[in-house]
This record gives sequence, structure tokens and C-alpha cells, in this order.
Amino acid sequence: MFDFISKYKIFSQAILVLIVLTFALFGVDSYFRGQDSAQVVAEVGNSAISQQELSMMVRQEQDRLRPQTQANPQAAEYLQTPEFKNSVLNNIIQRRLLLNQAKSMGMMVSPEELREVISGVPAFFDDSGEFSVEKYERLLKAQNLSPAEFEIQITQDLLVGRLQNVVTQTAIVSDSVVSRLVKQRGQQREVSQLIFSPAKYREAITVTDEEVRAYFDDNRSLFVLPERAKVEYLVLNEESAAASVSVSEEELEQTYQDRLSEFQTVEERKASHILISVIEDAPDSEKAAAKAQAEELLAVIKDDPSQFGPLALEFSNDPGSAENDGDLGFLSRGLMVEPFDKALFESDKGAIVGPIQTQYGFHIIRVDDVKNVETTPFSEVKADIEKDIRKSKVEETYLSASQLFSDRVYTDYDSLLPVAEELGLTVQTSDWVTRESAGYNTLLDKPELLQAIFSAESLDEKRNTEAFEVQPKTLVAARVIEYALEEDMAFDDVAGEVKDFLKSQGALDKAVAEGESALAALEAGQDVEGAEWSNPGMVTLVKRQGLHPEGLRAVFGVSKDTLPAHVGMPIDDGRYVVFRVSKIVDLEEVTEDDLNTAKNQLEQMMQQQQMSAYIASLREKANVRINNDAIGLDGLSN
Repeated sequence: MFDFISKYKIFSQAILVLIVLTFALFGVDSYFRGQDSAQVVAEVGNSAISQQELSMMVRQEQDRLRPQTQANPQAAEYLQTPEFKNSVLNNIIQRRLLLNQAKSMGMMVSPEELREVISGVPAFFDDSGEFSVEKYERLLKAQNLSPAEFEIQITQDLLVGRLQNVVTQTAIVSDSVVSRLVKQRGQQREVSQLIFSPAKYREAITVTDEEVRAYFDDNRSLFVLPERAKVEYLVLNEESAAASVSVSEEELEQTYQDRLSEFQTVEERKASHILISVIEDAPDSEKAAAKAQAEELLAVIKDDPSQFGPLALEFSNDPGSAENDGDLGFLSRGLMVEPFDKALFESDKGAIVGPIQTQYGFHIIRVDDVKNVETTPFSEVKADIEKDIRKSKVEETYLSASQLFSDRVYTDYDSLLPVAEELGLTVQTSDWVTRESAGYNTLLDKPELLQAIFSAESLDEKRNTEAFEVQPKTLVAARVIEYALEEDMAFDDVAGEVKDFLKSQGALDKAVAEGESALAALEAGQDVEGAEWSNPGMVTLVKRQGLHPEGLRAVFGVSKDTLPAHVGMPIDDGRYVVFRVSKIVDLEEVTEDDLNTAKNQLEQMMQQQQMSAYIASLREKANVRINNDAIGLDGLSN
């Protein structure tokens, strides 16, 4: 496929992203055929999506997104939910729909187009800026990919992109619409705020004991302690498994020797050639004539090597290289057909050899440069080798420990201490958990684990729960150490909290009432006594300068005909805010850049809408069916 790959230099940013991010084999049906119905999570027409494919994609997406969610426990928790699995599944379905449609429309990707895209990815370039087969294969290997798998993925990406272009090419926005949008977004409004905060009124709110008692009696359902339990639990993950892993110097050196080829460059030779073509089964007379012409050219070049380029341009039958003075770029051993390859790698730098006969005809070959094999020293890759060995050992240790962990929490059912001591784990103790929630303890807050904690085996028979994988490569087992039935809370225990709540609620109501009264007065043309307006400031739809989003919408809903104008509303922190619009300044000049930027944004929005509608139509026609039982939900739906 890469016979003359060096001539292609077009770069595709989308493909580069694929190199950097986790690779996803969407839609490669042949990898997942032969699944029984119990393993099918969805059907797209006659095409099935297997549990294996979904699980692989979920893991890949979790691994890709996990670093971005480390500071956000809720986001990290979402990665473990059935809803997340469902979103991944819908992405696979969408991809499958688009690929099927592209193929049904006869769309194809030629080998030349695929070659051009891949050879234009800078990630595969060597230090001289040339495509390197060795680097290409090495980078793919690091992602556990073969070239064939990668080429399937790129082909699919090109097909999907081509179909998207066809669908969205009619997303055109008129200049008048764009102009109105730019002017609206550029309009400025001078705004000041009058804020009524509940905190201002709270101390003045009085709540009697009778009111507290009445609220308690009227809302008894709010004052019930649910059934709950405290547990001790163990956590086994790769981090705990890593504590017992070590890597010796001997292992490092041996691994370096075993993987030496990974740390060596491939010998490459930069070649130019002139091809006098003749088909393989041509008559002997035609072959003789072609060979004679090649010999004549070779003689000219031997006398004057500077003629190689001009003669290649005039006589070479390889149009891809002829226009570049015969330049083929750097080639690794085995990339060309055998006679060409043998002549190239047996010749010294600067040599001009030929004619060399191949199935394509007769070649004159010039060796322009030689890149010998270079070996990266052990000291430079030692840290990476250690990381690889440690990772492998940790995975093996975790795998072994997880089996032991699962077995021992079952066989030693009345205590977690034996397996904790054997694996060097720490027994932890929880706060109260309920059947529905473990609060902020994200490890315990799993429906299946909570169900096990409150099972008869745990509560009545005092058994350990089984081991649950609560996160990828994280096992948890628990046992109940304290249990309490649902019970009503005593009035005396909650009276203080109820009183605080009623004072806060009263203050909130007072703030709203005062704010609405002030707004009514302002709308009637009256002043508000003691009003403390904020300094006026200019805002736009794009730059709200700290203005509440709902307030911004209200401010830009005010007519410019009657200024100053007032609008008020309660906002989400309990305050009531009256907004005064005192001035409106229209955009005086619309630049070409502003129009182009807005037009691009609008067209992108329209393209997204068109694409969403198109996918919905494909989905309906394809009779997509999802087996929600297989992903942790109920039922079969489309």
C-alpha cells in the first residue's frame, strides 16, 4: 500500500486526534459476529451490537474521561452508571447507522485516498519530516493496533465525514439573518440592580413554639430516620496491589534485551528512480526495447549524474515520482518489490544502479541517503521499561489478589480480618448508610452493594457481602456492624432545626414580598424609599458582567420605547432582584469579521440540527432496538 508513499503530505487534524486519543473500533461487524442473543445489547436493522463491543467501548471511554473527572466526584460517579453505558451505546448506534447509510449510497474510499490521509499525519513523520513506516507501526503497536485495524477505522471516519458533508451542505444562513444576530448580540444595555436579600430580614422574623410544633405535626413524614446500617468494609484496587510490587535491575536489563527491536530504528534508504514500464507478460521484443532504453538512460546518467532529475521528469513512467525528479523518499527494507528492494539495500550511498527488472518494468535506482539502525541506550528507556513492567506486575498481582479476595470474603463469611491481613488491606468503617444511599461514600453508594448490605444474609446471618466491582479494577466487600430500623424522630431533637428553617423561609418570603412591592412602585413611576441601587454597568448578550443568566434574559426582553424600565424576579440563591434598564446603545458598525464569525456559528448550529434530524430519521427506518436489560435498565426499546 505504501509503494510510493513519500509523495503524500496532506495533513488531517481529525486523524491526528485519532492517534492521540483512545482508539475505538466502531462498527467493525466482523469482529463481533456470532454472538448469541443473550450477548446482544442492541440491533441496528440486521446488524447486532454485542455486549463485548459495548463493554470494550465503555472501558475505553472511562479510561479516556477519568483524568478529566478526578476533581469532580459526581462526574467520576457518572462514569459508572447505566446512563453512561447507554450514552456510549447510542454513540455506537449512531456510528453504525451512518456507516450503513454511507455504504448503501455507494460511498467508497479508494486505497489512494486512504494512503494520502495516513501518510499526511505528522505523528508518523521522522525527524526529516518524511513519513516513516517504522514510526507508523510503532505508534499503532503502542495502541494495541495493527495497521489493518487502523486503516479500517480511518476508512470508516472518511465515509462518515463524507456523508455528514452531504447532509449538512444545505445549511446556509442568509446575510440579513446574520446581520440581525450580530446587531442583537452587540447591543449594550445599562443595568443597575436593587437586591432584596433574605439575610437582611432573617433576624426580624419571629417564630413561636406553637408554629414550630404545628409544622412538625403537619410534616411528620419529613422527620423519620430511615432504616440504616453502619458497615466495615475492605477495598482492593490496583493501588493496594502495587504496594507489594517491585522491579529488579536484572529484570529491567533482561527486558531491554528482549525488546531491543522496539528501541531501534529501522534502516531506511532515500531513493530516486526512473521507471521504463513494460507489462510482465509483454513479448520479449518489448521487454528488450524497454531494457535498451533504460540502459541508454543509465549511460547518460553515469556520464553526467546531474541529468538524473531531468531524465526522470521526461522519461519515467511513474508519474507520482517523475514530477519530483524521481524522488521516492525514505523506504524501509521490504517495502518495495524484492528485486528493487535488494538492489537498493545492497548499494552504497550515492550509487546509481540498474536496469533492475521488476513486474513493473526496468528501474534505474539512485541511493540518495542512508539512515542506519540506531539503538536508544538503556539509560534513556529504563524508566519507561520499569513503568511497563510495574504495570504488568500490578495487573497480574491485582488479578491474583482479586480472585483470593472474592473467595475469602465468601469462605470466611463471618469476618473481613483474615483476607485483610493476608492482602495487607485496612478494614474501614462507614457512617450510616441506607438502602438508597451511602451519602458521600462513593465506593459504597452502589445499588447492588447496598442491596447486599441490607439483605437477609448480611442482617440476619451476619455474613460478609460478596465482592463487588464498584469501579474498574476496584473491589469492595462489606459486613454490617450496626443496624437500626426506621423510627420517628423526637420533637425535642429537631425543634431547633425546624425553628431555623421557619425563620429562613420567613426571611425568603419577606425578601420576595419587599421586592415585588418595590417593583410595583417603580412601574407606577414612584420612588422606593431607601433603595440602594448598584452602580450601573453595560452588559451584552455575550458579556453579562456577572449578571444572573435569567436576569440577563429579562433585561433584554425589555422594550427600548419606555426607559428607564424595570423587571424583577427571585433568583436561585433566595434573593429577589429588581433590574433597572436605563440606557440602550445599539451597535454602530458591523465588521466583516463579526459577520463571518456569526455566520460560521449559525451554520454550525444548523448543521448540527440537520445531522441530528437525519440520524433520527435513519434510526427510525432502521428499527433500532436496545436490550436495556443488558446494560442495567429494564425492557427492550427503540
